[in-house]
Amino acid sequence: MNFSFKFGNHKQNEQFNEAAKVLTEAAEAYKKAMQESASQYNEHRKKAEEQINRGARLTRHQINL
Repeated sequence: MNFSFKFGNHKQNEQFNEAAKVLTEAAEAYKKAMQESASQYNEHRKKAEEQINRGARLTRHQINL
């Protein structure tokens, strides 16, 4: 019988669980970064639209984004 296979399987499971944990953390960090990026984009877009609208009222031109 080869007992090292059983012991190696336990170590393999630990490594698999650790890898899954690291991947989960990476996915959460990516998700958070994407949410922050989207909110930052929306904020900048809102500011740009406000500036365009202010300028459009002065010149009576309208710009569609």
